[in-house]
Amino acid sequence: MGVMNDTSQTDWLDQLVERVNQEHPDGELIVASGHSPSGTYHIGTLREIMTANAITWALGRSGRKARHIDFVDDFDAFRKVPKFVPEEWAKYIGRPLPLVPDPFDCHDSYGAHFLTQLYEGLEALGCVPDERVSGYENYRSGAMADVTATALDRLSEARRIITEVGGRQLDEHWAPVQILDDKDNLRTLKYAGWDGQRREVQWRDRDGGTGTVKLEDGRVKLDWRLDWPARWAKWGVSVEPFGRDHATKGGSYDTGKVLVSDVFGGRAPYPVPYEFINTLGDTKKMSKSVGNVLTPGDALEVMPPEILRYFVMGSRPSRTLNFDSGLGFYTLVDEYVRARTTEGGAALGYARAAQAEETISSVPFNHLVSVHQAAREDEAATREILERTGYEEAVKGEWPVIARELRFVKNWLAKYAPASVKFAVQDTLPEVELTEAQRAFLAKLAHTIEAEQDLNGQGMHDAIYAAAEVAGLKAGQAFVALYRVILGQDSGPKAGWFLASLDHGWLLKRLREAGL
Repeated sequence: MGVMNDTSQTDWLDQLVERVNQEHPDGELIVASGHSPSGTYHIGTLREIMTANAITWALGRSGRKARHIDFVDDFDAFRKVPKFVPEEWAKYIGRPLPLVPDPFDCHDSYGAHFLTQLYEGLEALGCVPDERVSGYENYRSGAMADVTATALDRLSEARRIITEVGGRQLDEHWAPVQILDDKDNLRTLKYAGWDGQRREVQWRDRDGGTGTVKLEDGRVKLDWRLDWPARWAKWGVSVEPFGRDHATKGGSYDTGKVLVSDVFGGRAPYPVPYEFINTLGDTKKMSKSVGNVLTPGDALEVMPPEILRYFVMGSRPSRTLNFDSGLGFYTLVDEYVRARTTEGGAALGYARAAQAEETISSVPFNHLVSVHQAAREDEAATREILERTGYEEAVKGEWPVIARELRFVKNWLAKYAPASVKFAVQDTLPEVELTEAQRAFLAKLAHTIEAEQDLNGQGMHDAIYAAAEVAGLKAGQAFVALYRVILGQDSGPKAGWFLASLDHGWLLKRLREAGL
């Protein structure tokens, strides 16, 4: 799950800011992100919001005034019942998300439930947008009435652009808007025409009934193909990241780029298309409805905020990211520490920008993982072992940071660590099979450790090989013997430093007991 491959990777944010400043040399810059609270948010959504937030931060660092606006598409209709929601919620299909009850009965609505979860994650990550704009509130208040009228006044031009640029053949029943009926449903009324003088949309229902609704009533919502360029024009969006599926030739960005200029009289934002974040081994895009999601909260239980920011922002948006919560994360933390000692670039600077206090120490993460297990997850014992295994200066200068990092270590071990790195020191000698040569090796090693006193990791490593040679035992079988009598398994951490981390008296007793 590494991210920093070369200088161009780390400098992408600096390069993007330079291009944006060239295209928009004057005035305040608006950086946008957008999403719908249609279900559980996952870390894939974070790529859009965090990219917009990072661009805003980097523009500010370059001396520009910039603002991040997060557009919440909550005037979307509730389309289908996800697996985790009771089937009876099918009766709310067609309602705007803020008008669907919260199935978990803890927030004002279905949409508010998932949006609150997202923003709690953003708060923990330190990348809360400067402003949040609700599509539902803006349409219902009449704030979108003028741009909606503009789209309907120029509907023939909009149809031509979508057909010619997007390559879509729109039939005569294509609806440029959705209409909210008196029972708060967006799916029962169909667009039938537009009276620009009266600013009224004409509709027909399924039974052939007809009627009109005034634009200022806030019950008319633009189709998303028109809504996206409409808000570019209304808010003057300068930069916007969006999924690569919108960046295909003739796709929604291409059509939006022409719609915003020819229909709304605005300008398309600088595009930043991004690839998706997948979980390791899953090539499918994370989906709220399918359920293959890893939420920001899930990730932040084991991944400190600066590491998650580094994972997402350390690579160009055009690179697909694979989230590996196992061994990939095991190495990612150490990669971040190495990168932290270099100049880095804006991406690395952003990863650290929101940290009021560090949560990653200079002690290698893999060492912390092993030491914490050797200490049976006791914090005081972990500190003592670190001091004995070559990290006395780190403990002296960074203990508060190490203590914070240990909380993430503990969670990672409990939730995501692969079996290959997990172990537990056994309180009593396990019932294991050992050959006579293995027992002789253990007895010889005990004698050496007692004679030498206070062997460090390298000293223990050398003593293991020497004792194995005397016992006529291959090194691999010597390690198996050690792991069996101490951990009750055939593999474990690096044996030299591991033995050095254990209590001297306890280790001698265990080796002698097993070597009898």
